[in-house]
Amino acid sequence: TAAWEAYSRAADSSLDSEEGEAAAHINEMIEDAASRGVSDIHIEPLADHVRIRFREDGILMPYRDLPQRAGAPLVSRLKVLCKADIAERRRHQGGRMIFEREGAEIDLRASFYVTVHGEKVVLRLLNRDRPLIPLDDIGFPSVALARFKEDALDRPSGVILVTGPTGSGKTSTLYSCINHINSKEIAIVTAEDPVEYVIDGIAQCSIDADIDRTFDESLRHIVRQDPDVIVIGEIRDQFSAQTAIQAALTGHKVITTFHTEDTIGGLIRLMNMNIEAFLISSTVVSVIAQRLVRCVCDDCAVPYVATAIDLRRLGYFEGDLDGAQMRVGRGCAACRRTGYRGRMAVFELLVLGDDLREAILERKTSFEIRRISRERSGLVSLLEDGIVKASRGLTTFDEVFRSLPRLDPPRPLAELRRLLGE
Repeated sequence: TAAWEAYSRAADSSLDSEEGEAAAHINEMIEDAASRGVSDIHIEPLADHVRIRFREDGILMPYRDLPQRAGAPLVSRLKVLCKADIAERRRHQGGRMIFEREGAEIDLRASFYVTVHGEKVVLRLLNRDRPLIPLDDIGFPSVALARFKEDALDRPSGVILVTGPTGSGKTSTLYSCINHINSKEIAIVTAEDPVEYVIDGIAQCSIDADIDRTFDESLRHIVRQDPDVIVIGEIRDQFSAQTAIQAALTGHKVITTFHTEDTIGGLIRLMNMNIEAFLISSTVVSVIAQRLVRCVCDDCAVPYVATAIDLRRLGYFEGDLDGAQMRVGRGCAACRRTGYRGRMAVFELLVLGDDLREAILERKTSFEIRRISRERSGLVSLLEDGIVKASRGLTTFDEVFRSLPRLDPPRPLAELRRLLGE
C-alpha cells in the first residue's frame, strides 16, 4: 500500500509537471505570435518530434521544435482551454478561446485534426482590437477607388462581392467598405462568424451555433430588421447566395465575401450555385478580387533591374517595363533576414456595365466575360496591379509570381499606369 501511494504521488507530480510545462509553452507561444503579428499557429506532430510554425506575412516560418513526449500534454491543455472533448482523439474537432494580452483580447479559433502521428492543431488569431483601415488607405489605385465609390458603394441597392482565398484580407476590405458608408441616416445589420471589428452605430451579430444562433437562422431574421445595408460575412452555400440576391432585389444594398480566385470566378460560381443569370445580371453591381503580397523591407532595400527571366515569365518584351523603379530586400534583423516586412493588398475591380450584364445573360464563358471586361470595362487584373506595385518598389516580382493568378498576358507597364491613374 505504501509503495502504491508513493507511485501515485510520483505519477501525480509528473502529470502536474507536464501540465505546467504545457501551459507555459502555450502562453509563451501565443505571446510571441501576437507580438509578431502572426495569423496562424501550426502545431504538428511528426515521427520523432513536434514542430511549431507561425504563419507570418502569409508564409509559414519555423518557430520551435519540441520533443515528441510534449505533444500530447500540449494538445490536451489546448483542448481544455478551447472547450473541446479531451477524451476524444479519433475524430477531428474545433473550438475557440479568448487570450488576454496587455489589456486586449485575442480570439483564437482552434482546429484539431487527427493524423498518423497524433493530433495536429492550428490556431487562428483574430485580434479584436486591430485598427480599422480607412477605405482610402487599403491600397486601391486612385482611378479604381473613385470608380468603386461612385459606381458601387454610393448606389442605393445591389450586391457587392469581395472575393479571394482564405487569408487574402477580404474581411479588412469588407469592414473598410462598411465604415465608409456608415452614417446616422442608414441602418446597417450584419451576420458574421465571428465579428472581428466592432463599429459604433452598426447592429452586428456574431454567429453562435451552440445556442442555435446559426448563419441560416440569422439570415432569415436579418431582412425583418428594416435594414438599408445588409452585411453577410460570407456566402457559403446556395441559401446565403439566394438571400443576398433576394435582398438586393427588394432594394437593399448587400456587401459580402466569397471564396473565388478572381472577379469573373465570382460571377461564374454564382451561376454554378443555380442562381439564375438574369438575377445575377440585375443585382450584382461590383466584384473585388484581392490578394496580400509581402512588402519590400525599407531597411535593407536595394535597387533591382528586371532580368531576362523576369521578362519571359511575364510575357514581356524589352521596353515593356520602361520607367520601373524596382527594389529587393537583402535581408536584415528588422525583417528576420527575409527581405520582406509587412504586407499590402493587390486588387482587381470589376464594375458591371451593360456589355457585361448582357454577356452574363447569354451565359458566355469566363474567358469571353474576362475579354469583354478588359476591353470595355477597363478591368485591370490582379497580376497587372501586382506588376504596377512591383514597378514602384513596393513588392517584388518573386512575390507577384508566388501569390497572383496568371490568367491573361499582362499589358505593358505604361498602359497599366494609364488605366490605374498612377
